[in-house]
Amino acid sequence: MKSTISKFFLIAFLFLGWASASAQMIKTPTPKRAKGQTDVLRLAIAPIPTVRVAFIGLGMRGPGAVERMTHIPGVEIVALCDMLEDRTQSANKILEKAGLPKAQEFYGENSWRKVTALPNVDLVYIATDWKHHAELGVQAMKDGKNVAIEVPGAMNMKEIWDLINTSEKTRKHCMML
Repeated sequence: MKSTISKFFLIAFLFLGWASASAQMIKTPTPKRAKGQTDVLRLAIAPIPTVRVAFIGLGMRGPGAVERMTHIPGVEIVALCDMLEDRTQSANKILEKAGLPKAQEFYGENSWRKVTALPNVDLVYIATDWKHHAELGVQAMKDGKNVAIEVPGAMNMKEIWDLINTSEKTRKHCMML
């Protein structure tokens, strides 16, 4: 028994030492922030009685997200966007089935730019292909929208810092789902 406990503590000690050493080896530089730019760790915005949501990307994960949002009180889905028109139409059928009003449909290669610029959107939900998550998130925040991005939020450190800096500068929420 004593030997088993000793082995356990030895293994635990070795693992913790390895984990600690590994964590100390992982270092990423923090870019210099613009003067006056502050973090968003405690960012809070005024309550929004009805959150108006626009979805960009209705292929794999988007339709399920649209369906889930139909069950949340205080959410209004106002825009649906995808490269393909039939996907926006299918997503609107989800709204119709839930007894909700149809959303505006946007489709085509750069239609997402029209969506992020809409004045009647509080939150842009991004479920496109991974390569475009950060670009769309940054633009949506620049256009005054809060953002929710399916995983991964970014593909490299530059995109991660672009999202962080844009959130800090615009004071808009950006959440990876």
